[in-house]
Amino acid sequence: MIARIAWLGSYATAVHDDRDDVVGQGEIDLVHDQTLLVNEARVAVDVGLGGGWAATVMAPFRVVATSIRYLDTSGAEVQLVRDGIHHRDETVTGLGDPMLLAARSGTLGGLAWTLRAGATIPLGGTEANPFALGDQGLPHQHIQFGTGTVNAVLGAELARSIGRWRVGGFGFTQQVLYANRRGFQAGDRYAGGVSAVRPLGASWLVRGGAEVQLESAERWDGAVPTDDGNRGRFDAMLAAGASWRASPTLTFDLGVKVPLVTKVVGGQLDMPAIVELGASWSLGARARRAPIADDDDHDDDAGHDHGDDDGHDHGDDDGHDHGDDDGHDHGDHAGHDHGDHAGHDHRDRDGHGGAGHDDPVAGHSPTRDLVGLDVADLGAPGTAAPLTPVPGKVTIVDLWAPWCQPCTQLEPTLIGLARAHPDQVAVRRLDIVDWDSAATARYLTPGGFALPHVKIYDAGGALVFERSSVANGLDAFAAAIAAEVEARLPAPPAAAPLSPSAPPLPAPTQPAASPASPAPPPPPAAPRPPRPYLATITVTERGFEPATVTVPRGRPVTLRFTRTTDRTCATEVVMTVAGRRREHPLPRDRAVDVKLPASQPGTITYACAMDMIRGTVVVK
Repeated sequence: MIARIAWLGSYATAVHDDRDDVVGQGEIDLVHDQTLLVNEARVAVDVGLGGGWAATVMAPFRVVATSIRYLDTSGAEVQLVRDGIHHRDETVTGLGDPMLLAARSGTLGGLAWTLRAGATIPLGGTEANPFALGDQGLPHQHIQFGTGTVNAVLGAELARSIGRWRVGGFGFTQQVLYANRRGFQAGDRYAGGVSAVRPLGASWLVRGGAEVQLESAERWDGAVPTDDGNRGRFDAMLAAGASWRASPTLTFDLGVKVPLVTKVVGGQLDMPAIVELGASWSLGARARRAPIADDDDHDDDAGHDHGDDDGHDHGDDDGHDHGDDDGHDHGDHAGHDHGDHAGHDHRDRDGHGGAGHDDPVAGHSPTRDLVGLDVADLGAPGTAAPLTPVPGKVTIVDLWAPWCQPCTQLEPTLIGLARAHPDQVAVRRLDIVDWDSAATARYLTPGGFALPHVKIYDAGGALVFERSSVANGLDAFAAAIAAEVEARLPAPPAAAPLSPSAPPLPAPTQPAASPASPAPPPPPAAPRPPRPYLATITVTERGFEPATVTVPRGRPVTLRFTRTTDRTCATEVVMTVAGRRREHPLPRDRAVDVKLPASQPGTITYACAMDMIRGTVVVK
């Protein structure tokens, strides 16, 4: 479940023409010059229901401060005979219409989709017909906090990960199908847009995009007003924002929208920007929401809330308060945690004050025993040296820096793998020096990677593993590396049969068997069971990585899952094997082995308990 609170604010001026009775001048043509300061606070809760379903409830509370000037055709301010009939200097507050939404999410060919449907609940305040009251010379109010009707809400979102970016689009509509008891029928609303989101550094996510909003005219007693109120509008805006993850469960958000084109029927509107400040809390298993804002994946699924009235006030002088950014929560963001390289003590990986110049590997202690091991540096420190795997060996490429303490802690694991398999494992290391080096620009920055960072190539030179460690996850990271290397090693050879030229066995001491009763042949050797195949899978904010693993047929398989984040619904993995449903909890930063029997060619699928994040095992 995710709880969110947000504040949205905008400043606007609305101008429209009128004719009224002015002190000392009689009835003349006028301009109503109104200023609006619109604030809205929203509380929303998203709950995962399982099977790809989720539910959202959102409730807005609005505060609108208005001030008014009446100007004659020369621009001079005048005083009305009956002041305060149409507009007043005032602040009005009230609850808006809450919204209930159901959502269904899934993936198709690498494309994440979400469909939403729901309705607004008519709890917001509504006013009597302001035009009828105005005709009677009575004070009236154009600002409507609610519609007084149950309105249908529909939405759709699509997203795809492209490298470190997650791009997508959305569409949304709220349909007002009938008038309320006061004769008011709000206008229908439409919104659509595109966005791009990516992680930046350890705890930040940035986004940008463009969108359009459209609203049809309101109606009173079946008629569209001709001199005031909302008579239709169109807005095109650019949007940008950033989110900061303060903890695994708490995220803060800032968003800004700048209108490029605004067209209001019957009036003019000047609105420099819309600002949003928000925070979200993850409580228990995360409810997956719209996939537009993800992270990093990016299952993140951060996305369009749309649980509002798209920022329209429903009946101020131009019919809009524009006090939202269309619900872009974006609080779900992935990102690599660069906190592991804090504490720049500028020591080498072994904690010494400088590099050991007589060490066969520069920058490492000469006391470390590397004799007989295939361990070497790749080029000069900081250079973008080619990461060339060693033919015929499983090659571990280690990107590190002298000031990176986790890199020092990881090194014994890598050296230990080379020592355990000196003829089958090679270690190649590249000192990135700092975050401005050519090595960083080539191998870390494009992928948003952190330190330590490891790549593993199989004996054929194919890249089979690439990952950075995360904060407080070094043990799981080291275990994943060891498991991947062990899985790529060839099976030990079976015992060789005796050579025909081998010397004969000594003659038995007991009497030879009678020809009539030959000695029974020795029992055949028991066949060696096939060696289990190990596949390592990491649960990140993007989902299961890799999402598809390929295993050989005829061999038992062990799937080793390691969950490295709390920002995922995959706190357990569910699969059906041989017609039997299996569930395995996935505690944070702990490897969990799921054993599968030897299988024939085909596929086995698995997912989180909510069936939102999925993976596939392909048996070939």
